[in-house]
Amino acid sequence: MQKMMNPMNANKTALERAFEIAGTGSCQSIADLRRQLIREGFDHHQLAGTLLMKQLVEMSRKARAGSADA
Repeated sequence: MQKMMNPMNANKTALERAFEIAGTGSCQSIADLRRQLIREGFDHHQLAGTLLMKQLVEMSRKARAGSADA
């Protein structure tokens, strides 16, 4: 059974959505981020590469640290 994509996300790529999710700090790991993308109907296979993974992890870490400061 294929998941339905949220109409608000219909024009976004998986990579764009991955950066949005990372910016919220809601995912603790790349595996969490991939699961979230799958739940939203995105193809998580677009997320590849060491540098990209480091960017997403760092962005998520900073977002969580920023929310802890608030």
